[in-house]
Amino acid sequence: MKACTRCGVWHTDAEKRAGHYLSCTEVKQYWSDLKRLHMEATGHLAMIKISKDGRVLCIKCGQELTEDPLKTY
Repeated sequence: MKACTRCGVWHTDAEKRAGHYLSCTEVKQYWSDLKRLHMEATGHLAMIKISKDGRVLCIKCGQELTEDPLKTY
């Protein structure tokens, strides 16, 4: 899917990482879950940045966010 006009690159990147198409609601849940998982691991919410090479990083700590919250489905 081309980037959603509401979610832009966040939509496209979430779909690429998930490996399938997602609704806008699922995209929002994806990023929310990713932030929550980072909070559980580090004690702070992730401030997400997507680098030019496609890695998802937390601006606060520089840690790469590799956990996929959709793996539970």
